[in-house]
Amino acid sequence: LKTTHAAQPKSWGLQFSMSTAYYGRAVPLALRRFAKIPCKVQHSARFHEPITLPSGIPPGVHVVLLINRLRHIEHADSWLGVREAWDRLLAEEGIKEEGEMQMFICCLLPRFPLLQLLWWWRMRQWAELLKEKFPDVHLLSSPHRSRDFYQRMHIHQDGRAYAMVVRNDGEILWGSHDKFKEHLQEKDMVRVVKREVKYRYDEYEKLEGVRRAQAISDGKTSPTPSETEAIGEGVAGAVESAQEPLLGRSTAGPPTGHGTEQSKSQSG
Repeated sequence: LKTTHAAQPKSWGLQFSMSTAYYGRAVPLALRRFAKIPCKVQHSARFHEPITLPSGIPPGVHVVLLINRLRHIEHADSWLGVREAWDRLLAEEGIKEEGEMQMFICCLLPRFPLLQLLWWWRMRQWAELLKEKFPDVHLLSSPHRSRDFYQRMHIHQDGRAYAMVVRNDGEILWGSHDKFKEHLQEKDMVRVVKREVKYRYDEYEKLEGVRRAQAISDGKTSPTPSETEAIGEGVAGAVESAQEPLLGRSTAGPPTGHGTEQSKSQSG
């Protein structure tokens, strides 16, 4: 198949950014649940005891980077930019939760003791760098670089670093591997942010509606004219729906005079 030179990069970029999120499964990574990972804290200005990802992190949305190679730390820079962009946009919209948008770099340690010593040495160096400039970035370690973990996550155990934007209940809003590819994935990430903003506004309106209704029922406040009209329409609709079965039975009730005469003629 021949394609033009101008159309090829655009179609290739869309296919690349959409296909890699599936990782050989019918369900994309963003529709799965984040498997629990018990972690030890190597550096954190907020956490000092071992935590479990994702249930042990604060409420809201966070960035998690899973690395299993020492060179994967190079990908952290691009995801720091993603974290800062999310943090800024949520703050500008006024919907950022307290303690939200932390970044967790989880080092999945190898089994061999000598390699683990090398990882401990490098993590100590990384911790010194994070301590100076990045108080919202936390360095964790976990011995769970096992096949069982990758099977539960339904991702490939092929040496890739996986980055995800997750909630503390395990919901994955975004999932990809290695560094954030801005020229290919920026539009998709912006779409995820907009969807999250809309979701929070909708939830806020629902919560405010419940609080308002509770305050009106408790007599703490009086309904506005529009609320009074809406309540009246709701009551009228309830009365009409309650009367419908009665009206139906009345039409199927005693026969009319014409029906009575017809029945007499048939009996005669």
